[in-house]
Amino acid sequence: MAICRVIETGASPEQYDEVSERLGLGESAPPGAQLHIGAVGDDGKIRVVEVWDSRDEAEQFTERVRAAREEVGVGGQPSITYMDVHALRGA
Repeated sequence: MAICRVIETGASPEQYDEVSERLGLGESAPPGAQLHIGAVGDDGKIRVVEVWDSRDEAEQFTERVRAAREEVGVGGQPSITYMDVHALRGA
């Protein structure tokens, strides 16, 4: 079953871009993810919404993200909320 997760990154758009670059994502979603959206909240910090094939794949990718966040200097641990996907409609 696919899962969705919402991540309160605590990162600025510039930090988000640098983390994405270090992960080699380019314009693609991470491998195993069906969808990745980076959006700027009212506080100027990035929120991420992703849909993954499985929670295990998402959590494995999170380990890579943690290392890149440390390299970039993004402090704190992001808040991650997981949900089961009920419906996913394409763009």
